[in-house]
This record gives sequence, structure tokens and C-alpha cells, in this order.
Amino acid sequence: MLIRFVVSNFLSFDEEREFNMLAGSFKTHKHHVYNTGKVDVLKAAAIYGANGAGKSNLIKAIEFLQETVEKGGIKKSVNDKKFKLNLANKSKPVSFEIEFSIDKKLFAYGVSFNNNEVVEEWLYESGVTSDDKLVFERKISKSGKPNIKVADKYQKTQKQKFLIELMEESLLKPGELLLGKSEELKIKEITSMRYNIEKSIVIIHPGSKFQGLVPHLSTSDRFKDFANGLLKTFDTGVSELGIETIDFEKFFGEDDEKIKKEIIEDIQDNESFIINTGSGGIRISKVKEKYIVEKVVAKHLNSDGNKITFDLTEESDGTQRLLDFIPAFDGILQNDITFIIDEIDQSLHPALLKALVHKIMTNENTKGQLIFTTHESNLLDLEIFRQDEIWFAEKERKTGSTQLYSLSDYKPRYDLDIRKGYLKGRFGAIPFLASLEDLKWQTHDA
Repeated sequence: MLIRFVVSNFLSFDEEREFNMLAGSFKTHKHHVYNTGKVDVLKAAAIYGANGAGKSNLIKAIEFLQETVEKGGIKKSVNDKKFKLNLANKSKPVSFEIEFSIDKKLFAYGVSFNNNEVVEEWLYESGVTSDDKLVFERKISKSGKPNIKVADKYQKTQKQKFLIELMEESLLKPGELLLGKSEELKIKEITSMRYNIEKSIVIIHPGSKFQGLVPHLSTSDRFKDFANGLLKTFDTGVSELGIETIDFEKFFGEDDEKIKKEIIEDIQDNESFIINTGSGGIRISKVKEKYIVEKVVAKHLNSDGNKITFDLTEESDGTQRLLDFIPAFDGILQNDITFIIDEIDQSLHPALLKALVHKIMTNENTKGQLIFTTHESNLLDLEIFRQDEIWFAEKERKTGSTQLYSLSDYKPRYDLDIRKGYLKGRFGAIPFLASLEDLKWQTHDA
């Protein structure tokens, strides 16, 4: 479960800025708080801010770290990602820190990059009320080689000590992460942190299309009931989602011989794989020496009450966007995963969005976390969120850098109209608007 994320010198972030999911002392919505053993963590966070304030850059920072860990390091220089409005930053590294709750313990991982090298990397067990416990720490020596310090309990044998020495001498390249050597090191804490960064955060962009609808709908009756129930609740016109099976040759046609050949070479009996499309993906399987294609379709009732099949691309943008969210909302209910959605309000009617978010937030049996960016002021409602679940991103006028702060910093009353206060600029994070009269628009005769 995500505890906090810290970033500096990356895109619109200049000095170190922290976003966290730590619960404050507020008494409202107690079911929004998860106890991780050492700290209380929140179920959700809604991040507001003007266009260009840096909301999406926070998500890009998390995603950059996630992708770098998945690759095991960096090959290209990160210098073009640095904050460009402060000339001193050219020589400073790009830095990230992320903290998770793993098996009731807190672990913080940090890394700094400069050019195409790792200049610092570390992993600690967070002590909270006591000293942090070292797992490993890696720095660059004056000679340019990595200096790796690993806790004694992970170097009890000569083999373990020798492996660390080899990492320092030659095995660990300048752009590689020590975290990326989890398979070689076989240290549980390193393996767990890598897994959490890679797998326990799912990011959904405005243009993202969820590709796993086919296997979810075809293998899980529970998920199918959840998806269909949600679509009916929000009056999308979709009676139910179904799986349409299409002959392999008919689906691809004569012009796709190369693709068909590659698929046939790769797929084995009783196996299947997903191909990304713009409408939920397709699954290709080999069943009894025959290749079939499965895709998700929507069914509507006609005037006679009969079900008529529609391709998902024929559905409205709002319905398609809702389909992208369904697996995420199901995941929040079922798994300890953090879903991060950029521009959650895109293509969704404000009333539908509010009802959807309210439904998730009032559920007392959730297991995961929901973080999203939005401009939708109707969600600024303390009947839905706690004060510490509402965040703001604001571009500082003098430096142009992104600032992050929580509504809880203002200590607002529970009965305060947060939406009204936000739109009036009480909490910042709204556009700086010049007077339209000062724009001196020219009027032209037709």
C-alpha cells in the first residue's frame, strides 16, 4: 500500500515535494483509513489544480520510477527531464523516493539519477518512532565506482559477501539499479520493494484503454456481475457485456497474413494471449486445432426486448471511459493495489462521476487505494472525502515550480462549503486569470 512519494528536479518539480496518503486526526469517514501496523493510510486522494499546475507531472514522476525499476535501470540521459527554470538544476540529480507498507512493515526506497547514471540508491525499513533499518545503500565513490553497503544480516555467508563485492567491481553497471538485481541478490526486502513498485501501482491515463476485459469477463462470473451491475446502475443503455467469438481467418482477413503467421508460430495448444486494441483488447486462443478470436461486445435491448449486439467502439465516449474504470474499481474492492487515474472526469458526466466515486468511497470493504487528478469541483464534498484526502497542485508564480499541499493544511470546518471556497480561490490551485477587458481583443466587422 502506497504511503508517500517524493520528487525533486523532475519536469515541473524544482525542490523536493512530497505527496502522501497518511491519515490525519480527522474523525470523519473512519472506514477510509487502513491500519498498516505502524501508520494509518488513506483510501483515496483527489488532486486538484489548474491546467499546467503539475498534477499530471506527479503521475509522470511515479510512472518514470515504475518503468525504470521494471527495466532495471536507465540507458538514456535523464537531463532533459530536469526542471528547466532553475539553471542551478543542470548539475543536480533527478531524485525520487517512494514508501510502501509491506506485510505490516514500512519500507522506503530512494534513487537519484544524473545524466544516464545512478548516483545514489537506497532501501530502508522505516522505523517511524525508532531509527530506520538499513537494507542497502549505494553511492558513487570518488573513483566513479559504486560503493555498496548492505546490512550485515544479508551478508552472513562468504557467497553473499562475494556477490556484493562483484556488484561493486563489475556486475553493477552505472545506469543499472541495485533493486534490479533482486533475482541475483535473493534478499526478500529488495524483491518485495521491486514487486510493489512494478505491480501494486496501476496508472490509467486519459487515453488508456484497459486491455484485460476479455479474460476478466470470460473467467470470472463475479467480475461479470460487478461490471454489468455497474453499467445498469448508471443507465448507460448497456444491458450486459458479452464475449463474441469470431473465426480467426475471418477476423484478420487476407491482408494480415504476416500477423496471422506470427500468431500461429507463437501460440500453443490451450494457451491464449491478448492483443491490445482500442476497445478492451482481443484474446486469441487455440482450441482443438482451431484458432479463435474473442472480443468484448455490448448488448442493448431493442423495442421487442431482444438483445442486440454492438461493438464497444459504437458506445459513447462516456460509456467507453466507464469501461476503462470498471476493472480499476473492482480492483480497489478486491486487492491491495493503488490505482492512479489522470483526469478522471474526462468524458464522464459530472453527476455520473460523482455517483461513481461516492459509491466507491462509501464501500466499507475496499482493500485498495484510489488516487486521481480532476477539475471537477462537484467532488469537493466532505460527505465524500476527508479533508486529508483532498490535495492541490499549484504553480508558484515566481519560480514556475509545482507546489503540493493538502486541504488539511487549512484545517477547514467539516460544514464548510469546500467547493465554493475552492472556486473563489480560497485554497489556491486555480488558474491565474487576467481581466478579459485587458486582453484588448480586436473587433472586426463581418
